[in-house]
Amino acid sequence: MDNGLPILIISCRPENRRMLMRVFDGLPIDSYSASTISQAKEALGARPFSVIFCEERLADGSYRDLLQVVRAGSESARFVVMLCTGEWEEYLEALHLGAEEVLRCPLQPTDIDLALIHAMRSGTNPVPVRVMTANA
Repeated sequence: MDNGLPILIISCRPENRRMLMRVFDGLPIDSYSASTISQAKEALGARPFSVIFCEERLADGSYRDLLQVVRAGSESARFVVMLCTGEWEEYLEALHLGAEEVLRCPLQPTDIDLALIHAMRSGTNPVPVRVMTANA
């Protein structure tokens, strides 16, 4: 599929990826997955995304690392943090740093649906995010 809403999922937890993919099934969505910040940066350098779902902690960093890259390159990509720690301080910090949504784990289909509806209502257009690499 190449005509749907481009979404990037950054998750090291299979249960989160499965839940997102289950909700996305049958919708006009082009989803791409990464399990590390490095893989996510590579994907962001290759194509634009409208919505980014990112877990708060990954093997090589956190959502903060990626959110800085996304905001530096594109204000229009909606950033959704998947918070698996359950700490309210983390929830508030994610919003303060510029995430549009924070979903608490375990993920609920209705929460994912609402995040997608907000993205579509906001008129989010995919804009390429410039990612600087050591080889560039």
